[in-house]
Amino acid sequence: MKISFDWDSCLAEIRQQKIAEKFIAEGHEVWVTTSRFRKVPAHADWDNIPVFKVAERLGIPVERIQFTGMADKWKFLSGFDMHFDDDQIEIELMEENLPSCIGVLIHDP
Repeated sequence: MKISFDWDSCLAEIRQQKIAEKFIAEGHEVWVTTSRFRKVPAHADWDNIPVFKVAERLGIPVERIQFTGMADKWKFLSGFDMHFDDDQIEIELMEENLPSCIGVLIHDP
């Protein structure tokens, strides 16, 4: 399967990283699809270094990290089987526009 994880409040969390590790160990193709911008604005109080570090640790190639630049994620998920996200609206848009991709809503504490 081709599986995607959002970053913030999803793959940034240890619990979701463990889920991704299981999928990878089973031979599934795991990606990161985040609303973040690839190039961090100069005034931002965040950076993308943790995204790349976790992806590297999990064995997710940098080519499998998608930065949507605040565009709806469903536009980047064609051909995916599953996407994990903490944003209900992103899941709903994906289900409306990509019914073959299963949306998994994350509620990590």
